[in-house]
Amino acid sequence: MNPEVAAPAGDRRALWLLVSKRPRNVGWRQAAGLLFGDWGTSRLYVLGLAFFFAPQSSLWLLIAMSLLLLGVGWAYTQICRVYPDGGGVYSAAKKVSRNLAVIGALLLFADYVVTASLSALDAFHYFGLEATPSLFAWNSPGMWAMVAIAVIGVMNLLGPRHTGGFAVVAAMAMVCATLVITCYAMPQIHWADLPARVGRPEGSFGSLWLSFVAIVLALSGVEAIGNLTGVMKKPIGRTSRKAIWVVAIEVALFNVVLGIAMVAMLPNSQNAEHKEDMMAFLSRAYVGHWLELAVRGFGGVLLLSAVNTVVTDMISLQYLLSRDMELPRFFQKLNRFGVPWIGAVIATLVPCVVLVVSHDLEHLAALYAIGVVGAVAINVTLVARHPRLHGWVRKTAASALGLLLLAIWVTLATTKLHALLFVSIVLAVGLTARWLTKRFADQSTHADLLQQAISEQLSPMVFSGPKIMVATAGSAQLADAALDYCKQRGAALVVTFIREINLTSTGPGDARMTIETDHSAQAVFAEFLHAGHKHGVPVIPAYDAGSNTVELLAEQAAVCGVDEILLGSSRRGTLHKLIKGSFQRKLESMLPPEIRVCVLDVAVGDSAHQ
Repeated sequence: MNPEVAAPAGDRRALWLLVSKRPRNVGWRQAAGLLFGDWGTSRLYVLGLAFFFAPQSSLWLLIAMSLLLLGVGWAYTQICRVYPDGGGVYSAAKKVSRNLAVIGALLLFADYVVTASLSALDAFHYFGLEATPSLFAWNSPGMWAMVAIAVIGVMNLLGPRHTGGFAVVAAMAMVCATLVITCYAMPQIHWADLPARVGRPEGSFGSLWLSFVAIVLALSGVEAIGNLTGVMKKPIGRTSRKAIWVVAIEVALFNVVLGIAMVAMLPNSQNAEHKEDMMAFLSRAYVGHWLELAVRGFGGVLLLSAVNTVVTDMISLQYLLSRDMELPRFFQKLNRFGVPWIGAVIATLVPCVVLVVSHDLEHLAALYAIGVVGAVAINVTLVARHPRLHGWVRKTAASALGLLLLAIWVTLATTKLHALLFVSIVLAVGLTARWLTKRFADQSTHADLLQQAISEQLSPMVFSGPKIMVATAGSAQLADAALDYCKQRGAALVVTFIREINLTSTGPGDARMTIETDHSAQAVFAEFLHAGHKHGVPVIPAYDAGSNTVELLAEQAAVCGVDEILLGSSRRGTLHKLIKGSFQRKLESMLPPEIRVCVLDVAVGDSAHQ
């Protein structure tokens, strides 16, 4: 990590607010894996839905869907290149209009909600549960989907559950299963009969367009690559291009190949039997029962992993909007594990409510599509107007793609009234919360008072003597004891406030919570500065935010050149210690031996080396 020193423009000698840039350590292989985890899971339900909506014309729909997918993939290579510090719809649109950015974010939130509901529901179809009339029957996939979402939500309250290892294994297994199905299916297909089975697209253009729009949910997941540009290895254009094309070509190509195998095997009368688990059916039909079991197991795990991903994304999105003052500040309230708990509760409850209202894959697909198409349409249209998108061919292609996506969104809104109602509710609630946030925003800030106190108290002399660091743990409880300890040793006190934020993403590029936006940290620093003035001890504030508190604290100790670190006795419960481990032991393992770690006895104002 690359430390930087930030200070008020008027007095750079006085204030050390030390922050760290997010490292750009995501290569194209990692980015491709993360993208496939979102984009590649669509195969598990898109094939069955295509055959359900248009059995005789399903292959043509899949070909059209694959071409659109490749077109959107190309557009996102341009988006990632043009927006190297954050290519998601919220980050990109914010540079043009904050209103449009919030609308895009709310559409993305709607997409995440239905992704969680649909993926959890389909996971239990792959696990072998069949649809039941009653949602609350013991063998209902809808009920077990809600249970799974609730469990995942509770796990995320303890910090994001990075199930990356399971997701990668499941994704690789699904790729291998796709290759096995393809190798077994190609010799078994009666190619001479295939033209008769496929035939020409049946029905009018209007009916085919409606069927095509119904499977456009295959686009979901492409926003994941845009949100990664802030941590991608440079050159970002090349890194994102490799990741996108590898995944886009695999998804598009094998969707068509599996579509051929599906049409060759299934008669039209079975168009509704396997819409929830088509991959499992093709595995059994062309290979055998052993591969079907593998596909059901790994497919279900991959879908549940997608649920976990979007739950963490929903939490991050709510936190990000709140940090930008687009949602109320209470969405930033963190529990003891560094998770915005209100956002986590909402990210868990809303998908369950959607499942109570609708637990059928067909209906959820329409809800799913209207959110993702709206967000992607905004992002593609914006990049078409961006000055860094050079060449009239690129601009024309991006504009045409944006218009096509807009037409798809309008079709969904006018033909799927329940989808329009759903997205309208999300937009109404979100925009109302935004209006209330702006209306009742607290205009007062501690920042000016904090800077004034620092300017009055600190002088260049504080940098010449010994320094002792205290980890505040979010309060000024240790102030008097730590300052007495420093006064006895003639040292300056480095007050370190590490804001533990366990999120998958806190914003584009280096956009993170700062001292200017963290009012709790401002209050703690102000108390320490006041107490330091009373004790006659120089106080040096140091601030950072991230998921690894121990690592950030050790980094601050190295940057500030401290001689000791003072810790208060932990009051964390057994559960916290079980999950997080011993803070002191982890910290000592990361520090050079010359930096002592001491536990401060608040009662007597002394410390004891552990």
